[in-house]
Amino acid sequence: LRHGRGMVGQQVQRIGIEHQRLARGQRLGEQRLAPRALPQSRADRQHRGALHQGPKRGGVFDRVGHGFRARGHQRRFGDGSADAWATRADARRAGDDAVLGAAVHSVRAVDPASMALVGAWAAGHGAPLHIHLSEQPAENQACVAHHGRTPTELLHDAGLLGERLTVVHATHLTDADLGLLASTRSGVCLCPTTERDLADGIGPAGALAAAGVPLCLGSDSHAVIDPFEEARAVELDERLATLVRGTHPAAALLTAATANGYSALGWDGGGVLAAGAPADLTTVGLDSVRLAGTDIDSALASVVFAASAADVTHVVVGGNVVVSDGAHTSIDVAAELDASIRTVTGGAAT
Repeated sequence: LRHGRGMVGQQVQRIGIEHQRLARGQRLGEQRLAPRALPQSRADRQHRGALHQGPKRGGVFDRVGHGFRARGHQRRFGDGSADAWATRADARRAGDDAVLGAAVHSVRAVDPASMALVGAWAAGHGAPLHIHLSEQPAENQACVAHHGRTPTELLHDAGLLGERLTVVHATHLTDADLGLLASTRSGVCLCPTTERDLADGIGPAGALAAAGVPLCLGSDSHAVIDPFEEARAVELDERLATLVRGTHPAAALLTAATANGYSALGWDGGGVLAAGAPADLTTVGLDSVRLAGTDIDSALASVVFAASAADVTHVVVGGNVVVSDGAHTSIDVAAELDASIRTVTGGAAT
């Protein structure tokens, strides 16, 4: 959550967390892993979130499609069964500052019957549903080897595709996969800086948008935390792949970064300036070298294609000011992040 509050300073106001909960009673070293994934204190409520929790059974097939069961340390990542997960999910209460959703990690980690159960749980609770999909060619190859179906086809067979579902990555799709996503109005969350960092490839964002698939943006890592970079990367990466400019106009990229993201997290009506909408606002300074010369006519394109997180001056979440003059109002983000990293790595704090 410290990292989550730090993301607010980068314009991020509502955060979707995919929380793969460990089996109860399991330990990692000497520390019990029981993270507090939902906002509890007033400080934690400085961003609103969507907790997407789901079963992860430690592996159903490996990279070449050979089936195996979770073993050894892998078992600590499992609920034991999808039924056990559903029981635990039913006991969760999100409160006013979060939306409770469901997540299937991937077709590698969860079997089709369990995926169907999670999908039914999400439908029954009116909850958003997320899954990592076709992030790498190896995932597709292993799924076809094991199930005789692509990951998207497997989701379709399990009844998961639909307006409630957001698939994350969708980097390596067949034409048939794309058609299934479009016909079911399933959403896609693009994570271009992560695909870039992991050398996973460039997804078919242009084809998805042309087919009417709702696009939103995510990070899936802390390699880069900059919503402006994620947004423009969709267009700039597309140019590299297609040698065509202007596939994704600035207005469409802004919608992907705002309103569509709210919808994917289950926060309907967010990301717009309208009566009754969440009072989540961001102020971008136009006085940096990056945005020099910006006027009213060029402001949208300038911000989307040239601004960075460093240009954010104020952030309001739910009517509360949480970033003022470029500084978080409750924590020193850099110091907190430094301390967290050094706790993990064992290094001395500066």
